[in-house]
Amino acid sequence: MRRHYAAAVGALRGALSFTRFFVRGELPDDFRERTLRAIKLRRFEPLTPEDEESERSGWCVIDRLFDLDFDHEKVFYNSYLNLGFRVDSWRVPAALLKAQLAEAEEELRVKKGLNRLGRAQKADLKQRITVRLRRRTLPSSRSYDVSWNLETGVLLFWSHSKRLIEELTVQFEKTFSLQLVPESPFMAAVECGLTDEQLSRLRGVEETAFFARSAGSSELLTERG
Repeated sequence: MRRHYAAAVGALRGALSFTRFFVRGELPDDFRERTLRAIKLRRFEPLTPEDEESERSGWCVIDRLFDLDFDHEKVFYNSYLNLGFRVDSWRVPAALLKAQLAEAEEELRVKKGLNRLGRAQKADLKQRITVRLRRRTLPSSRSYDVSWNLETGVLLFWSHSKRLIEELTVQFEKTFSLQLVPESPFMAAVECGLTDEQLSRLRGVEETAFFARSAGSSELLTERG
């Protein structure tokens, strides 16, 4: 059986496209020791064919998709904390599952002399066939780089997927008990050290559209005196 996977990309090699976050919260004095224990508790747990879930995510060593053995040298580099966010998923062909399920349902219906199967019987058959098909292959695996500058509080995540960003945010906040805030114009301004008065004015700023868009065309709007 072959495992389908993509190596980690981003922080150490590969794509330069990433999503930027600001980390909110105070780091304790024993942050590195406490953090290493927390990462180990939420490391990636490999999927098994019998699992009800078809996808799972968790931490792995950066640039080492299958390395789940963490230590200080693998996680910390100078002022940076680096991790891989690994996501595994089962990819059972829908057409194959449907065909085998239809065959199994017909066999069971004839065997028991039923006109139709109940919902529970169908669900049980589907689970058993899904497990059987999963045992013939391995889940697909992918790792996304995470690099957190502990001095600036800026975290980079090498993905723009909304779903993955949501999963990362949940995983990060559960692991570190800190808030992960996506970069935005307002947050970037806050990071620049604006005064309270300047921030108050900024909150009242409204978005300005410079283009009026219609179906298939756009017209530049110009200020009139």
